[in-house]
Amino acid sequence: MTDFQFSIRRDGSAQLDSFDGNAADIVIPAEFEGHPVRTIADNAFSWQTEIRSVIIPDSVTALGEAAFSWCESLVTISIPESVRTIGEWCFIGCSALREVVIPSRVKKINYSTFQSCASLKSVILPDGIHTIGPEAFSECRSLESIQLPKSLSILGEGAFAACDSLKSVTIPRKLSEIGSNVFSGCTSLSDFEISPNHDIFVNDDGALFNRVTRSLIFYPFTKKDHVYEVPLTVQTISDEVFSNHQALETVILRESVTTIGQKAFYGCKNLKTVTIPSSVSRIGSNAFHGCSSLTRIVLPSSVTSVEYSTFYACASLTSVTLPETIRYIAACAFSGCSSLNSIVLPEGLVDIGESAFEGCRSLETVTFPESVTNLGPHAFGSCVLLDSIHLSPKMKQIAPQTFSRCSNLNNVIIPEGIEEIGPEAFISCDNLLSLQLPQSISDIAPDAFSDCRHLMLFVYPDSYAKKYAMDYDLLYSDL
Repeated sequence: MTDFQFSIRRDGSAQLDSFDGNAADIVIPAEFEGHPVRTIADNAFSWQTEIRSVIIPDSVTALGEAAFSWCESLVTISIPESVRTIGEWCFIGCSALREVVIPSRVKKINYSTFQSCASLKSVILPDGIHTIGPEAFSECRSLESIQLPKSLSILGEGAFAACDSLKSVTIPRKLSEIGSNVFSGCTSLSDFEISPNHDIFVNDDGALFNRVTRSLIFYPFTKKDHVYEVPLTVQTISDEVFSNHQALETVILRESVTTIGQKAFYGCKNLKTVTIPSSVSRIGSNAFHGCSSLTRIVLPSSVTSVEYSTFYACASLTSVTLPETIRYIAACAFSGCSSLNSIVLPEGLVDIGESAFEGCRSLETVTFPESVTNLGPHAFGSCVLLDSIHLSPKMKQIAPQTFSRCSNLNNVIIPEGIEEIGPEAFISCDNLLSLQLPQSISDIAPDAFSDCRHLMLFVYPDSYAKKYAMDYDLLYSDL
């Protein structure tokens, strides 16, 4: 008893606050000084890595948040029927835990309750559970099957993500909501047992669809087809649906599709062709990240922005067609597209985000429309073949490292209106021989032109630029 620390609650019950012993097999007492033990406190056994087994008395009704988190040697635990609530993260990181029987009074499996229980093979869920929360069983890599209770209505985001041994799932009739990425990374999952009369979900050759939202939810890794044509009934390609599917080479999207979710095609290294129909209005962040065999993209006029890292590291991408409707290119959108040799930025484009084209090592020419008001830091960093740029007159600033390490850059036009040149904006632009600075310039970072060893600045008399050149001993000539 001395290894357990208790406190008395207002209702007269006892709470187990912590355990200070070294025993591997724990039997929690049912009472403390005549007070029934009702609660295991938050973090009570957290990081007790020597514990192998725990028996919880039937006086206990609640297990607190992270109560047994990261008990990495815990193999067995007896949860009595008296328990009604199991807190968030309660068993997260219990990597030796092999099986769990959830008491019948529990109605909800909370957020990350059993996340990273890598040895968990058997989970018995009672009828009565209505919700399985986000990431509840994510990274349970030994879990092969799960019988979802008939009472279940909500399956939270990422609930079974990265359960890479999971082969089959039974979808109950009452289930009405499946969150995003529920089965992301379930590389062995090939079978959904669904009633043919289910109002919402349908299984088509292992692919899972929501017929109400008209969305494709899951595409099985076990399918080895090189070509997949999305059914005409689908409007939404959900997040991560095709992520890391290495067999796919061609995906045909029909005119019914309006949305391509985040990471929808992430890491599809052999994807060569995808046709984006004119019906698509949004392509989520990282949608084609790492599609290193993709060679050509044409975005329809229904799209107004290229989101974060959409085409990051598409190393074979040589041709990109942007419609006149594009107003925003987000950070890292085309970063690492090392085969892209030219890009036409449409009139109407306003903002190009940080590192948007960084590392586009084959990019030779860029035409900036007059509508552009902002270039983010590193926007064209390490574009080593870029030789000429003409900036927009609506810009006020050249951000830090915007053209850093553009070693072939030799023709730069900075229009009147630019007021600031940030740190290392042109660092290591070895081939930049001359640059005319407008009278509007009022601030230049000391290292803006570091390692531009042959640079001659052309400046106006009595201008800030001339004073800057003199202060930092740079070659200059009056205009």
